[in-house]
This record gives sequence, C-alpha cells and structure tokens, in this order.
Amino acid sequence: MIETVQRKPAELFMLGLDAASLPFIRANGDQLPFLASLVEGGAVADLRSPATYLSASVWPTFYSGRQPGVHGQYFPFQWSGVDGTFRRIGHARWSEAFYIEPFWHRLAHSGAATIAFDVAHVLHDERAPGLQITNWSYQSSGAAKASDHQTLKEIRRRFGLRPIGPEVPVPKSRRECLAIRDRLIAAVRAKADATLYLMERPWDLFVTGWYEVHRAGHNLWPVEGEFASDAPLDSMLAVYQETDRQLARVWAALERLGKANLVLFTLHGMEPNRAQDHFLAEILSRLNAVYSGGQRDWAARPAAPNVMAFLRRALPPGLQYRAAGLLGERIQDWVVNRSAVGGLNWRETPSFAMTSGGEGLVRLNIAGRETPGHFQPDSAELDAYVAWLRTRLMDIRVAETGQRLVKAIHGADELFAGPRRDLLPDLILEWAPEAPVTRIASPDIGEIEVSLATGRGGNHNDLAFAVARGEQALCDAVGSAEAISDLAGVAERFMKSADRASTEGVS
Repeated sequence: MIETVQRKPAELFMLGLDAASLPFIRANGDQLPFLASLVEGGAVADLRSPATYLSASVWPTFYSGRQPGVHGQYFPFQWSGVDGTFRRIGHARWSEAFYIEPFWHRLAHSGAATIAFDVAHVLHDERAPGLQITNWSYQSSGAAKASDHQTLKEIRRRFGLRPIGPEVPVPKSRRECLAIRDRLIAAVRAKADATLYLMERPWDLFVTGWYEVHRAGHNLWPVEGEFASDAPLDSMLAVYQETDRQLARVWAALERLGKANLVLFTLHGMEPNRAQDHFLAEILSRLNAVYSGGQRDWAARPAAPNVMAFLRRALPPGLQYRAAGLLGERIQDWVVNRSAVGGLNWRETPSFAMTSGGEGLVRLNIAGRETPGHFQPDSAELDAYVAWLRTRLMDIRVAETGQRLVKAIHGADELFAGPRRDLLPDLILEWAPEAPVTRIASPDIGEIEVSLATGRGGNHNDLAFAVARGEQALCDAVGSAEAISDLAGVAERFMKSADRASTEGVS
C-alpha cells in the first residue's frame, strides 16, 4: 500500500525594514552587528523600485507584484477627481477602487498558514484569509484593522495602542527630536515584542513591516540645513541600533522555532532631503495664469485667497506639531485639502499640484475624469498645453546659482500604463538640486521665495534591496530578483517548490 503523502510548505519569514538606508547600515556596520552580518554574509540583491518616481507606491507594488498603473496607489492621501478632494486610500467610499490581492492571500487559499502584520497600504482586512493586522503601528496614520478583532485587541492591550505615534511634517526642536528618538526606540521594542508574540502561533508564511527607521530617517537624519529639524547627530543611529538588537531577537526566535528562513527587504531607501515640491503649487498657479492670458507682474499680485495655506505657513511649527496630535485625522485632512485646492476655480484650472512625499506630481484637469474638467481628453488643446507646460517648467532656475530646478519630466502614461493609470498623477517632475532651495525664478513666473517646511532632514530615494538567510534555494531565489515587484513571486515559488513530505515511503 502506498502511504498518503501530506505536503507541507516551507516556512518563510519576510520583514520589510521600511525606508532603511543600506549605505548608512554599511557605514555603521561596527555598531549594527546583526544587520552587518546579514548584509555582509549574504547575497544582497539591489532592486528596481517605482520609488524613483512615486516613493509611496512601493508597498502595494511589493505585495501585489504589480506596478502602480495596475494597483493605482501613489500616496496614502490620494486625489479623487469625482469629488475634487484628496482622501485616504482606506476611505470607505472608495477603498474598493484600490483593492488588489496580496500574494499571501493566494498562499492562504492554497492551504498555507499565513500571518501578515502591519504591511502598509493593505486594504479590506476583514475578508482576509489567515491572520492579517494593519495600521497598528506604522508610518502613515489610519485606523487599526484585523481579520481577527480579538487578536488585535490583545496586541493593543499587551503592547500599546499605537507605539510609533503620529507623524507631523513640521520642523522639530532639539527637544522634540530627542522625544521622537526615545519614542521610536520604545516603538521598535514594542513591534518586536508583538512580532514575537504572534510568531508563537502556527504559521508557514509571516510577513511584517517595521517603520521606525523610516520615521527616524525623515526626522533625525544627520544633516544640517534650515529645512531639517534640530536632530542630534547620533539620534538616528540610536534608532538603528535598537532595531538591530530587536532583529537579532527575531532571528533567535526563528532558529528556536526551526523556521530559519528570513528575507529582509527595503522597498525604498533614505538620503538627505532634496525635495522641491514646496514651490509646485505656486509655480502652477502662475503658469496657469500666464497660459490663460493673465498677469506677469507678480510683485503686484494680490495675496492668494487660500486662508488655510497661509495659516500653515504662518503658525509656529511647535504649535502645528501639538495641534496636529490633538485635532485628529479628519481635521488634518480638511486642512490639507483647503491648503492644496482651496480657492481654485476648476473651470479655469488647467493643472494642479498633487500631495506627495517630496516628488513633483502634476495632475491635468481633464473632463470626464475631473469634475467639471478643463480639457477634453486626447484633445489637441490638451497636447499643446502639456508641451507648453513642459517647456516652461524646464526654464525655471535656482535664483542664486542658475541651476535648473527640474532635471526631467516624466509622463505617467509611459512609465505606468495599466487599468488604474488614471488614479495616478499625469506628470512627474524629477528635481535637479541636491538639497532644498528657497528662491527660484523664470521669465514666466518671476521670482518665488519659499522654504521647505516639513522639517524632514531625510527623504526617500529608490535604493531598494533584499537579503536572505536560510536555505540555499531561498538565497538563490532572492539573489535572482531584479525588482521589488519580484519578491511576491519569489515567496510563492519558494514556498511551493520547497514543499516537504511529512510522510514518505511505501509499505
């Protein structure tokens, strides 16, 4: 008689160390022993990432294995052309528009026990197979959800409601930076404790995201400049060091459980901030006025009637920082909307700036997609405006140096074709200066003077990587990956091809 062979997938643990800097890890390897041993002892795969153009699109690209034109996400707070507002992608009225199946759902449906813990930008948790918890403690805000409400309740009871706390993009004082450092050190301990707690449950695949070095990179990057917060030079390293210690705890637990197959990955990196998006709304406002035959005497131009934008510039950063924590998401979202699009006459607005993490993102006001719309889709007038706009954006210079402000302009149609392409910006500006500047000028826009007011010393780049430790088949598979969108397929193929027979033989 031939015995029944019961197949069991190989166990795999995947940890996304969000927005970690591989150059920073290598430069400080003597103080980050676990990360240094992992990076130096294994094959590191450098991965292509859509963060080159859309830094916040990376997590859905990872978990779906698809590019932004297919999944439709470019930022946690996205534009709805129908309503003429920016909304969070988890908003009940339109989150279905962004749903795309994570790869672990397919594995769960095929019989694997899966845990997905705090993976960014995942939607519809209640219908997820396996255990899925989102928004407990991660970079962007949002309500925590879970496929098992009791488990989420227990996580919050044991390890805190949201250990990482809110992110408020305003300049921070030295004291506030030290408080952020201490909070992030405590938060990564809590994330590790919660991860270890969940690891004691049955699982074949465990996927998690850790966001503390992401938050540290924005607020504590060791760089001097008026655009940055007043962070002590060693404060970001302290967060990395605590993360290193907690990763070592997780690896020890994997070895104890006999599940020592680890993929550590970063979907986008971090570097000194070079964003110039603080100019974009005013640039487009002036260029659109010129396009419509309006004024060029910008020195005599009356103040824009956008009260919220004025208040955001005028209120002291410390007051904004405290107020944002008290007012909650709904009020914050209203303020951002009023600042971004308040006072616009949509019938007379050919294009406008979109919210971003520092990129220059431009949306065209197209009838049938935006309400009411300015251009007819695929019209000669639209094509002529885009060509006109590209030329004038490339004419803008940094006032002090004469350097171009914009290095290149990319069209989303060429970069990210797909069924959800219309959810993305239309033009993506690649900035030229190596650090935020304060004064720009061109014959069309005159001179604009404004400072970057996010307090972020660090910001995203596209230096993504993955490294594996464990079975040779896993290391080979990760080593062959070329893009962050490959990691989903790597996980699925490894777990299926590495099935093990729990019972073998013939009797």
